[in-house]
Amino acid sequence: MMARKLNTVPKSRSFPSLPTIFKSGFNPTLGDYNQCLLFLSRTKKFGAIILLVSQMLSNKLKVNSLTQTILTRALLRDQQIELAVVFAKTQIVKSCNSYYRTQILDSLVQGLSMTEPEKALSILRDCLKIGGITPSSCTVYSLLYRLCYRGMMDGATQVLKMMSDERMQHSFDNFLCNYVICAFVTVGKPGLALKFYDNAVNSGSLKPNVFTYTSLMSAYYRLDRISDGWSLVEIMGIDGLEPDTVFYSNWMYGYFREGKVHDALERYREMVEEGIELDVVSYTILIDGFSKEGFVEKGVGFLYKMRKDGLEPNLVTYTAVMKGLCKKGKLDEALSVLNVVENLGFELDEFPYAILIDGVCRDSDYHRAFELLDEMEKKGVKPGVVTYNAIINGLCKAGRTTEADDLSRGIVGDVITYTTLLHGYIQEGNFMGILETRRRLQTADVCLDVAICNVLIRGLFMMGLFEDVRSVYNGMQGSGLEANIITYSTMVDGYSNADQMDLALEIFDQFRKKDTSSAACHHCIIYWLCKKGFVDVAVEVLMELVERNIGLSATVNIMVIKTIFRDKGAEGVLELIQRLEHVVHDIYDLICNDAIIFLCKSGASEAAFYGLIKLKSKGSNVKCKTYYLILKALLHDGKICMSRQVLTIFIKRYGIFDVMVNKILVHFLCMDDVNRALSFLSKGSFPVEFPIAVLKTLTKHGQAFNAYRLITEARNSLPFMDVVDYSIVIDGLCKGGQIILALNLCDFAMSKGVTLNVVTYNSVIHALCRQGCLLEAFRLFDSLEKINIYPSVITFGTLIATLSRMGLVQDCMMLLERMLLKNIPLNIHIYNSIISGYIRLGEIQKAMDLFRDVEVKGLKPNEFTVSAVINGCCQKGDMEGALHLFAEFKEKKISPDFVGFMCLIRGLCAKGRMEESRCILREMLQNQHVISTLDRVEAETQAESVQSFVSLLCEQGSIHEAVNILNEVGCIYFPLEKEFTSLNISEKLKEPSDMKAFDSVEFKKSTLESKSCDEGKLEIDLGNAASLDTDIFHLENFDTYYSLIALHCSKGEFSQANILARSIMSSL
Repeated sequence: MMARKLNTVPKSRSFPSLPTIFKSGFNPTLGDYNQCLLFLSRTKKFGAIILLVSQMLSNKLKVNSLTQTILTRALLRDQQIELAVVFAKTQIVKSCNSYYRTQILDSLVQGLSMTEPEKALSILRDCLKIGGITPSSCTVYSLLYRLCYRGMMDGATQVLKMMSDERMQHSFDNFLCNYVICAFVTVGKPGLALKFYDNAVNSGSLKPNVFTYTSLMSAYYRLDRISDGWSLVEIMGIDGLEPDTVFYSNWMYGYFREGKVHDALERYREMVEEGIELDVVSYTILIDGFSKEGFVEKGVGFLYKMRKDGLEPNLVTYTAVMKGLCKKGKLDEALSVLNVVENLGFELDEFPYAILIDGVCRDSDYHRAFELLDEMEKKGVKPGVVTYNAIINGLCKAGRTTEADDLSRGIVGDVITYTTLLHGYIQEGNFMGILETRRRLQTADVCLDVAICNVLIRGLFMMGLFEDVRSVYNGMQGSGLEANIITYSTMVDGYSNADQMDLALEIFDQFRKKDTSSAACHHCIIYWLCKKGFVDVAVEVLMELVERNIGLSATVNIMVIKTIFRDKGAEGVLELIQRLEHVVHDIYDLICNDAIIFLCKSGASEAAFYGLIKLKSKGSNVKCKTYYLILKALLHDGKICMSRQVLTIFIKRYGIFDVMVNKILVHFLCMDDVNRALSFLSKGSFPVEFPIAVLKTLTKHGQAFNAYRLITEARNSLPFMDVVDYSIVIDGLCKGGQIILALNLCDFAMSKGVTLNVVTYNSVIHALCRQGCLLEAFRLFDSLEKINIYPSVITFGTLIATLSRMGLVQDCMMLLERMLLKNIPLNIHIYNSIISGYIRLGEIQKAMDLFRDVEVKGLKPNEFTVSAVINGCCQKGDMEGALHLFAEFKEKKISPDFVGFMCLIRGLCAKGRMEESRCILREMLQNQHVISTLDRVEAETQAESVQSFVSLLCEQGSIHEAVNILNEVGCIYFPLEKEFTSLNISEKLKEPSDMKAFDSVEFKKSTLESKSCDEGKLEIDLGNAASLDTDIFHLENFDTYYSLIALHCSKGEFSQANILARSIMSSL
């Protein structure tokens, strides 16, 4: 039957039949047949072996164990695995010869273990059930090695259990266990080596010796856990074992791999102190390690010491020195070492030359690289793929991948060659180069590794070939290549970048099942989850990192916290802090400090405060920076009560002499009580400057006067202030009506050598205009150019707006002409002011002419422009013109503001055109600006929906009632500006229409000096009527002071408003 099965094998090659051989007169023996079969096996003619044995069996020739073994191996190598298994099992069952059966079993198991170790293990397990059969030690070791290589730890454990069976008759000793541990380490599976070691020790099968611990040391440094080497030394001491040279050499090598040069040097000193002699390998590790880390001079020192100790360096040692010299760019010295090596009589191989060529390529000296290549050939050193790879790598890094590709076509490249080319084309974004290199790789007889698969996957992702990516990834598993952290990270990054998050998460789930301590893939998936908005999944991945305590990064923490804040606000960040309560303190403290700092920087100071309370309740460590930032944020937001609690804890924890404590304490005192702050600054035992930020915060919260006091009274504690810092406080004083103090601060800034700019003076001019001091405003305006400060469009705009409100439109036009002469660009706001001025005066036609001029000049009208011209038409009674303008600008998607709508509606109602007013009202209620205004009313009054109520009145036809409600809203949010027509214009400008009046006004410094900073009187004494008789407040009627009194009332300073009013009334 077996012969019939073998006869079904396709005859790939012709082979003379046995009858033909017999007819030729040759009568071969079984030995002749076996010799022929061995020859065919050595020449890999497996098909011929199968054909010959099939003919032998069909002709009923006897075969022995050697014949069966050769046939079994041939079937396996010819990929006829099932047939080989059936044949071997049949022969084992038939035969009674235990030796013969063992040979067949060995042949089958050893052959299968190369490709299918799991199946080999299954067959071994089945055959052991047959009595009288025992595999050889070589078979067991081969199967163990292959199982280790595939990472099948359970299978390796099963083999060890089989060996403990009495029928195996194999001793279970340290040698075997050490072999398995070493195998795991050798094939790059150090984690499995450590697990196997634990299992073997716990089962009592292994009694570790120095070789065992040396293998474990190798496993540790491959896992980046070289610091755990100390635990091995302690265990060896307990077991009475002394580390030897090989152990220490591995330990030093591990430290060098992690870049810990100092620790490696300490291990060397320990060897010297313990009297452990170094060998050539130990010295070579030291020399190579120091050279790689850039300390080649130290490596050369060890080279001299090595020779002094009677040890002769080998070629590897000198090559390490050459590599270090090349890395530092000392190519001439490296060439000198090469000459020394030649003079010493070493037989050179290509590696020293490859290192030199790599060095000159890094120096972009490719001409010299090819000269070295020629020199190699002249000296009889044949350049190999390593040498050519060095040149190819240099060309690719220089962006000359096409030249590198051409060079590679003249050699038989290896996996590094194609990896380098692929990487070069990827860097250049050359898709055709990637595809061509991939085609060459598929046709080449190259054994792929994980590195080239990773690069290929990256290139395919770049081209969007997702099916090919999956094919390469699946092919890795089929080829016995285990994906590493780079593979998974590349796959996750590629799929995520292509918006295929489901596939990215699928790959990530596969990665999570791996035994790895690297967090790179976790970081990658967290980045993309945050970027794509999958905040809950990102939090789960972060929690997994936290629970496993691997690879925690402040960058990743902040990334997740920022995403939570964006999606769920500060409450979401606090939920994360709550969820982390069960983790260990160090991790909890790290993430919570990051979260609180982020909340502070994001303006969520109150949430940061509650996070801090939570952190303190657990007894966690709060960083000094965290305290400082939360206090700074609370003070910035004006939360004095909360900041006082935090400040107390901060001072108790870090002491008042800490720089950051002192700085924030000054900040707090400045915000809480300026008098105490000034006292603290003056009595401090060491100079402390108050933070500049406090000035901005005080000004922001309406305490510009306190900011003024800090600046003028801080003396030695005054920090460096630039024009921006002074301008902020000056603007705050101006907005608070404290113009004299603002002018004093201007004088103070100039005394400190600070040159104020037009922005600063704009604030002062605006404040003067608001308080009706137009004459002083123009004095300041005219003096600016004398101090080389040129007015800006805002300066002119402020003055024009003030003149317009006063009805001095002709003077506005003169300022407008002045702007044109000075090439100051005009904007729509300037024209809005002048148009509004004409309309106030009833000169509607001039306003309309100016409006048309705006359109001709290419300026785009805004809602205020439209409102002004509609108001003008309504005042004239031209409702048709108003409606025409409304419709015209509606097509341009420009609507009037709240006031403009109300003017139009009131005008239509006055004409009795109720239906048209209803239509305009509907339009008004759909306008976003109006909706925002009505929403403010609802929010501030906590009333029912005003918009809905007005809409209901509109639909019911109750237009007058709706207009009355909107008028009330307008009175609150858009009060009519006080007309300045009652002012005595002759006192402001003697000749309003004459520009010479402007030029005749001279801004004198005495005007600014109504108060001296040195007098210490920093507030206007409103109780003294005489203090009002200054140059700056000189008008005689009450209307002049209206804006100042209104300002005090709006700030709730009613007593000061009353004092000012009484003082004015008594002086009239």
